[in-house]
Amino acid sequence: MSNILHAKQGWVRALIFFFVGISAGGLIATPIDTLIEMGYLGGTHTATDSLLDICLFFLTNKIGALAFLWYLRKKVDGLSIYSLGFQWKGFGVNALVGIGVAVGIIGVGTILLSTGGNLTFKGMNFDSLNFSVSTLFFILVAFVEEIIVRGYVLSNLMESMNRWLALFISAVFFSIMHSGNPDITLMALLNIFVAGVLLGVNYIYTKNLWFAIFFHFAWNFFQGTIIGYHVSGLSIDTGLFEIYINGPDEITGGLFGFEGSAFALILQVIAIISLAMYYENRYGKRIVKANKVVVTAEPEEAVATTDPNEAETTLS
Repeated sequence: MSNILHAKQGWVRALIFFFVGISAGGLIATPIDTLIEMGYLGGTHTATDSLLDICLFFLTNKIGALAFLWYLRKKVDGLSIYSLGFQWKGFGVNALVGIGVAVGIIGVGTILLSTGGNLTFKGMNFDSLNFSVSTLFFILVAFVEEIIVRGYVLSNLMESMNRWLALFISAVFFSIMHSGNPDITLMALLNIFVAGVLLGVNYIYTKNLWFAIFFHFAWNFFQGTIIGYHVSGLSIDTGLFEIYINGPDEITGGLFGFEGSAFALILQVIAIISLAMYYENRYGKRIVKANKVVVTAEPEEAVATTDPNEAETTLS
């Protein structure tokens, strides 16, 4: 009975973590950001210095949330960080799928913008230091944000409600996290919500983070480090290509970057539907089986028929 009650409180733990953890991160990061703005921390306005400033702010903003996450996972949930979804064996292919889907969306969207006259490639500008720093930054972003949103928030929400409802709520949280980004628009905010659904569609079937982590990294990396778009409103000026964007912001994404465009919205929705159909066909029956119970003399003492490992897929 205690386990059932514990599961029903998953949404409470998710809410407490999100709002307290994010607030803690903001309290730590705000003075750091102020020092950066005043010139006491950071560089000399070169592309690399600006990116290092962004890295510093991101780390300070998330370190409080990560510390709180560790405490909740170990002391309240009674589980390891590894249990958030870091098993590699049997899930490595999901990482490759994540990269492929992200590159496919960015690639197709870029081709559409280019053929429509909204994007022009002006040349190339490779800087090894900028390339390395931005790559490391996007790896950091992918790991941290996926641990927070999919790993902790979504997994706890799924203990209390239908997995699709949990996914949509976690996508709202993901949007809230990015609502203060520079040059954000209503279209961009909608796209971030949809991206939150796309990032979690694999997780609600597998409870594994590798699809989301690799998708998240590839999405940012190919947008910013390779093509040269702004990334979620951040102008990191480290793109391999120099590009010129023109046209309505709803089509191009404007200063927010590709993920503020209508093309991103349409292509993400297509990807969500395709992946959901695939995962439902592959994992759906196993999830239903994992939810079946055998009722003993007392209904409240019902126990799952599956072993502990399979019970990890009990998502709805």
